[in-house]
Amino acid sequence: MKRLLKLLHQPGHFLMAFFLILAFENGYSQVGNVIWEEDFNNLDNWISETGNGSWGWGNGELEFYKAANALISEIPSEPGNNALHITAKEETGPDIVDQWGNPLNYTSARINTKSKISIKYGVIETRVRVPDLDLGGWPAVWLLGTANYTWPRIGEIDMMEMGHKKAFRDLHDGHNGGNGLNNSTVNQIVGANAIFFSEDAITPENPSGAASTSWDPDDNFCRPYYNYNSPLNDRFLIYRIYWDEASIRFTVIDNGVEYDLYTNPFPIDSVSAEFRQPFYLIANLAVGGAFTDAYTLGNPGSGAPVTMPFPAEMYIDYIKVMEWNGKGEVNVGPPVFETGTFGIFTDETPTNNGLVAGENAEIYVWEGTLATGTIPPYEGEDGISWITTGMGWFGAGIMSIQPVNLFNFGGGNIKFMIKIPANVSFKIGVIDAWGNQHYVDFPANQTKYGLVRNGNWGQASIPVEDIRGELIDLRMLSYEFVILEVNGASCEFALDDIYWEGGITGIGDDEFGEAKNPDGFSLLNNYPDPFTSVTTISYSLPENVHVDLTVYDITGRIIKNLVDKQQQSGSYSVNWMTENEVPGLYFYKIKAGSFVEVKKCTLLRH
Repeated sequence: MKRLLKLLHQPGHFLMAFFLILAFENGYSQVGNVIWEEDFNNLDNWISETGNGSWGWGNGELEFYKAANALISEIPSEPGNNALHITAKEETGPDIVDQWGNPLNYTSARINTKSKISIKYGVIETRVRVPDLDLGGWPAVWLLGTANYTWPRIGEIDMMEMGHKKAFRDLHDGHNGGNGLNNSTVNQIVGANAIFFSEDAITPENPSGAASTSWDPDDNFCRPYYNYNSPLNDRFLIYRIYWDEASIRFTVIDNGVEYDLYTNPFPIDSVSAEFRQPFYLIANLAVGGAFTDAYTLGNPGSGAPVTMPFPAEMYIDYIKVMEWNGKGEVNVGPPVFETGTFGIFTDETPTNNGLVAGENAEIYVWEGTLATGTIPPYEGEDGISWITTGMGWFGAGIMSIQPVNLFNFGGGNIKFMIKIPANVSFKIGVIDAWGNQHYVDFPANQTKYGLVRNGNWGQASIPVEDIRGELIDLRMLSYEFVILEVNGASCEFALDDIYWEGGITGIGDDEFGEAKNPDGFSLLNNYPDPFTSVTTISYSLPENVHVDLTVYDITGRIIKNLVDKQQQSGSYSVNWMTENEVPGLYFYKIKAGSFVEVKKCTLLRH
């Protein structure tokens, strides 16, 4: 979930000062129209995360996340009203282990909307019911930035979270319903947080530079909400953030009364500019970890035993986005499909779109393996020249700040100019936003992909079908170009004129790349996914209409037409039985009258 890190507090620090300067004015602007709503009648917009992550998702959490622990269920005492139902259980099993293979004793669920739904600004509202947390429960509804940076540079917005340590509860319990007696329980307090990167926050204890708005050791502005008379568990509360380019305001609504969770809205400035980019949603119920007073992963003596009653059930009724101060954007699906020629690092090659270092992209050298070289550019005024630093390997890449959708280039090529000694073996690859990597080899003293190395500049042209591998998601790329050497060769080399070409327009146009969703139509996620030989695709029609349901491969080539006929209103399911298809990513598209939607699926090896 999140790392528990501190903001370095200095007298007059920007965060503290801005909180005190930015005062409430005479009320807030009116909340506008609903622009998107998740009613949780299905999980089509969500991806289930599994496992225990690295050191318990960075927090020493004790649970193993399973997709089966997140379901759509009717809310008890609210007949006909469905919700996301997350269950934490006390259970073990051969597959319920941490990253080192040690057994775990708890399971739960965590889901996110990465590549499905992203949000920028607006009022985001959710209605949540948490279980009896007692000690060790940590429920949260939160957001992470879609950027390809690592945390905390992507930004984090925690709409609500419970299970705080006693020290935090005691520090702030003189405000917002607290009684000042240091006797609150985890069921009586809820808070919110925003985390971003700040140079001022870097300390030996906090090397990541994570600045946290809830880090308020002097109790000046953090105002979690307390309710001693009516604990916050086993009943619904409503949580909101009011978010635009200038600030974020956190609130909780309890029995119709809205309480602010900070003295003033958090001001967004150049230091916290992460919050001026899109974010995606996450919901989970963690067990134990550094946020709570329970012990952390691998160290039973670091805290108290978990006493949260199991099974523990969390319900999220809905999440919706409304306009706020005229702001509010929701993107459904992956980023916009790029077409034609997409420039990665080029001055003179004509492109339809592309990356510009320092604007929408970064050029990174990994672990100090390269230093600036002296080779002039191949074309234009800008070039990339490096010399090895004797580390025994080198690696570098060009990363887009936001994910880039190059799905339409599945049948195209990556082209680049390089000047590198013939005796150096290297690899060229790509990395997607999920962390999948794939490379092709350029062996020493060989001509590969048209690259002739004779001491001069040479051009290589790599088919995208070679470099994408089996699992690379071309719709969500982070590093669109990577060079890697692992044999310890020392050299000076240069790169220039890097671009993707051959992006077709037939798949990324409005007909394929953008969903058209008139009321009543739906296309569900295939099940199972991933799958090995057969998967089921279901859809619903509110009227009689001609239906075309087709499967495509990553290049946009038609693999199989599953349905092509007139159908009456109703719900339908059809099986896709694979034959000789290679493992990898596939897409299925439905056209039913004006309804158009596309979803992806993953075929595994038999």
